[in-house]
Amino acid sequence: MTGGLLLAAGLVLVGLFTGARQRQTLRALGAEPFLPDVDRAYRRGLARRRTVTSAILVLIGALIAWYYVSGMDARMDAIPERDRSALPDGADDPRPAEDKQFARLVAVYWSVVMGLVFVAVCLAVKDFWATRTYWMARYKELRADHETKLQRDLAVHRQQRLNARVPGLKPPGDDTATDEPPV
Repeated sequence: MTGGLLLAAGLVLVGLFTGARQRQTLRALGAEPFLPDVDRAYRRGLARRRTVTSAILVLIGALIAWYYVSGMDARMDAIPERDRSALPDGADDPRPAEDKQFARLVAVYWSVVMGLVFVAVCLAVKDFWATRTYWMARYKELRADHETKLQRDLAVHRQQRLNARVPGLKPPGDDTATDEPPV
């Protein structure tokens, strides 16, 4: 029981902390006037997904805590430990129907918790994929820019070599020329 409550408290604290951080991120994003639209959209989506994930973590933590605090765990533990020998011979115990219904309720309860965990994991995967897509696009831009600069430098180098072969041409950047027209 204490392990479950510690897990629940940890999930709630992590969810609250990350939610507060994402709110700060959204506020800072709104105050940044010179951010490109692509970067702004990426960061806004990232903060929103992480805010939703942190809310789901808080909800999961609250559901786990409620399971232990409400006594559901103790009631589930008591079901197999009941002494059925105290019943008179031939009498049907009315509690098995209640126990079965309660067990179904607990199964649905934990199915909801596991569904929320699945949604949180899906959001984390979406977050990862969005980050990968964004940075791959930035990488391609940098690579194209670098390639353009290399091609320009190569063209300048080839022109310098060509100018060096032809006698009488001044190499680029020669400052011995005057600005005065010939007389």
